[in-house]
Amino acid sequence: MSSSKHVPFDSIYRPGFEVVEERQGKVSRYPHTEQLPLLLRALNLEFYAPLPGHIARTDKRGDGFHKCTLKQAATLFCGVFNKARTDGLRLFALVDADLVARVTLVQQVTEASPLGRAHRFRFYGSNGFFPDIHISGKRVAFADHVLQRFSRRVPNKVGEDMVNFLLTFYGCAFIGMKVGQSRAFILPYFDSALAFTYTETEEEFFVTTCLTVNEINSVEIELPPLTFNQHYGKDFTRPRIRNWLPTQDVTTLYKKLRDKVPAVPKEETDFFKNWKQLAIWMNDCMKISGHGPGSRLCFLDNIPGPMTIEIKPNEKEGVFDELEAYKKAYPKEDWDKAFAVNAAKTGETPEEHRRRLK
Repeated sequence: MSSSKHVPFDSIYRPGFEVVEERQGKVSRYPHTEQLPLLLRALNLEFYAPLPGHIARTDKRGDGFHKCTLKQAATLFCGVFNKARTDGLRLFALVDADLVARVTLVQQVTEASPLGRAHRFRFYGSNGFFPDIHISGKRVAFADHVLQRFSRRVPNKVGEDMVNFLLTFYGCAFIGMKVGQSRAFILPYFDSALAFTYTETEEEFFVTTCLTVNEINSVEIELPPLTFNQHYGKDFTRPRIRNWLPTQDVTTLYKKLRDKVPAVPKEETDFFKNWKQLAIWMNDCMKISGHGPGSRLCFLDNIPGPMTIEIKPNEKEGVFDELEAYKKAYPKEDWDKAFAVNAAKTGETPEEHRRRLK
């Protein structure tokens, strides 16, 4: 095992320290696994220090409003204030199984092979929180080509491409469509959409390239929509009841692809450039947006993973039975068969599908 890359750590809480890369045979990890606790400790000091105590101290016993506020704070800290770090570290906001938000340090794992480099991402948080994010029961890896295409062809500000990539891929509900001769994950990107084509094995989705709307000439919608869930750990059971509407999302994404809506990154105001200032006002910002006592934070489809839904006091959590909705709307179609076919495309065997419907 060896290390080669050395970069000065960009933190006032650990001056004069260098972040290094870990190398072991054909595999490299950045940052080095042994450095993760030390680096995260300094970054957590930056995150929590300016926050009001009642937000910073939120734990599993906290109410929904404080959990929503902490999640928003962590998302802004990771996705806005740390988009273009000079040390190349990438941060990502995740919630644990108790819906308590954490700042996690992204470790990029790169493996070289005769066919090119492949990348995977791990997310290191405090107190033993180090989840592997799966897609419908399978791991996910990215060809080097995916990251290169995202950096070169997708609109990004200088130095923000990797954070935007992580926010796009791990921060959206997944819809699958047929793009040309390939299948692809279709994800929103600002006002536009991106297609990530993939191949699939029994254990893993391997993402092969990233396509913008200008590079997509044909796309097909399948009904019911091909949906995927991101989750912690490998165990997965497809949900029968959802708290979002895949059909509505697939229609919106299809229109963006068809109309070739361009992606235009949004400008942030000066208020979003000073973390200490914003942290003090997080409580008031959430109340202005409609949150307060009675707010709730829940997982997408109630499956622990990176995707969450914020529910304001005057709102109710969605409860949608896709299969029953299609049967009522189009009673002449064989929707049991259609859903079974879709389940097989998203990692569920026919036996698992039948067992789930009993």
